[in-house]
Amino acid sequence: MLFRSGALLIVFNNDRQMSNLNFQFMGKKRPTDVLAFNLAENCSNNYIEGEIYVNLQIAGRQAVLYGVAYLEEVTRLCLHGFLHLLGYDDLKADDKSRMWRIQENYLANFL
Repeated sequence: MLFRSGALLIVFNNDRQMSNLNFQFMGKKRPTDVLAFNLAENCSNNYIEGEIYVNLQIAGRQAVLYGVAYLEEVTRLCLHGFLHLLGYDDLKADDKSRMWRIQENYLANFL
């Protein structure tokens, strides 16, 4: 998919800030690792606009848990949020598996 224009904001935050966002927008009273918000008024193949919020505290804990570098995990979360902006979803097992394959493929080629 080729984008000719758009705007992307990535915000790095912590558990407290992410808990507030997760409650406000998702109704969940806990922090999460990444949230993505598609802000494009007109969805088209040539334009993307959105915000990605990445919790650096959770990224650090997940890096230790998964045995990966901190920067790799932060990059993974940014990429995960971007895939959500592209329309990928991870609510169903099949969709999650597909999204994670794409995410890890991009990550392997990037790092």
